[in-house]
Amino acid sequence: MLFNSFAFLFVFLPVTLAVWFLLKKNIGLRTALSWLVLASLVFYAVWDVRYLAVLLTSISINFWLGGRILKARESVQDKQAGLWLKAGVSFNLLVLGGFKYTYFLASNLFALFGTATPIDPIVLPLAISFVTFQKIAYLVDCRRGHVQRHNALDYLFFVSFFPQLIAGPIVHHKPLIAQTRGDANPLFAQKEALITGFCFLALGLFKKTILADSMSRYASPVFELARQTVPGGEAAWQAMLAYSLQLYFDFSAYSDMAIGLALMFGFKLPVNFFSPYKATSVIDFWRRWHMTLSSFLRDYLYIPLGGNRHGQVRRYRNLWLTMLLAGVWHGAGWNFFLWGAVHGSMLLLNHFWHHCLQARPALNRLWDKLPSIISIAFTFILVAFAWVLFRASDLGSASHMYTALLHPLSGTHLPSIPWQSMAQVLESMLGTGPDAGWIWITTGLIIVWALPNTNELLSYDPAPNVAVSKIAPSRQLRLGILAGVCFWFALKWMAVRPATEFLYFNF
Repeated sequence: MLFNSFAFLFVFLPVTLAVWFLLKKNIGLRTALSWLVLASLVFYAVWDVRYLAVLLTSISINFWLGGRILKARESVQDKQAGLWLKAGVSFNLLVLGGFKYTYFLASNLFALFGTATPIDPIVLPLAISFVTFQKIAYLVDCRRGHVQRHNALDYLFFVSFFPQLIAGPIVHHKPLIAQTRGDANPLFAQKEALITGFCFLALGLFKKTILADSMSRYASPVFELARQTVPGGEAAWQAMLAYSLQLYFDFSAYSDMAIGLALMFGFKLPVNFFSPYKATSVIDFWRRWHMTLSSFLRDYLYIPLGGNRHGQVRRYRNLWLTMLLAGVWHGAGWNFFLWGAVHGSMLLLNHFWHHCLQARPALNRLWDKLPSIISIAFTFILVAFAWVLFRASDLGSASHMYTALLHPLSGTHLPSIPWQSMAQVLESMLGTGPDAGWIWITTGLIIVWALPNTNELLSYDPAPNVAVSKIAPSRQLRLGILAGVCFWFALKWMAVRPATEFLYFNF
């Protein structure tokens, strides 16, 4: 079920909210929490009920494994607890690998012998990548003694809570479960939480339906063309920039809507997206893009590999391997492998440059005097070039795109765009064909670089069990008008165009 669908917005969400508030007020929080778990499982099952069994089986096994680890810790059997943890991590990685990488490995193996792959691609269960990381984090936290209450209902809620179930953020159990204690959560009695949550939802819906989906019309045709031939130079540049903005607005929209939906039920989720295209370096970019994934990779991969504790060479090796595995996590394909390797290499060069600046004060002072817009634009172009690997269907398509990008004057033909209904009216006001694409891209860059992000606009504090900031009446009116206008325009757009999946559903 998509957040950007009428069924979700006008059936699932109102019913789930109404029953949640009624049960919480009249029966009790634990019963209301059980309802929220049930609704989340229905939300998941709507896509394909067969995969609900996969999700529930995995949840059950991981809950049992967590209990084994905690019991071994209580008995001061550290070795046994470690063995249970290894079993749990291996189980989760095998399930993820079985669904996500079996076809990729088989196709490459059979290609070596020049024969066709005897199996078809496997349809991934929704959320398998995100849920796998959350369950591994829970098992590791059990081993570290960070889990105080191993409770079935709490665990089900932690894994299945629908706002973050499909595409994150990757949530740790401790801050989320702490919010299920009614006497400690001030948001349950705050109307501001509901109002702010709706504002997040409305702004996210606008980003997804109007900005992200519109950008896709200038990216997808060119990337499809690149599967057969080298597109024109202008077309390639437009497609690269359009896809960079499409992915930005799409992921930003999901992150906003996830936070907003959670707030409407009285819960806070961590910030997962904080103006990454305002980053002044690739290091800064990864502090702003998919922030919970970056934290997970740091805490559960980079540091266990040794982090920066064994000298610069090993530090760079650990960092590069971490980014390589981040690329592989995003998808089963050599393009994702290379995307991770490219970002790993850019991070190494970025750290080396910082080291050079620290060693040369005069160069450092000169660097500090440069306008930040230069480093922001340079970082954006580097990231955008890397997104080509992320979006291309295979290495051949990526090669065609890079050939066109490096020859920007080679052909200026852009594929025609199918105009539809309301979009046609807006496009006719802005211009048509290639010019309209550049207007959309320019508008997107102005929004990205010149406006505050949603978390800044709504003064969102992700700290759990902290009340939502009080909103002054005048500001409440302005935000209400903004959210209402965005929601109305998004609904009008949805009425004439089919709902599309969020891009991170594919990962």
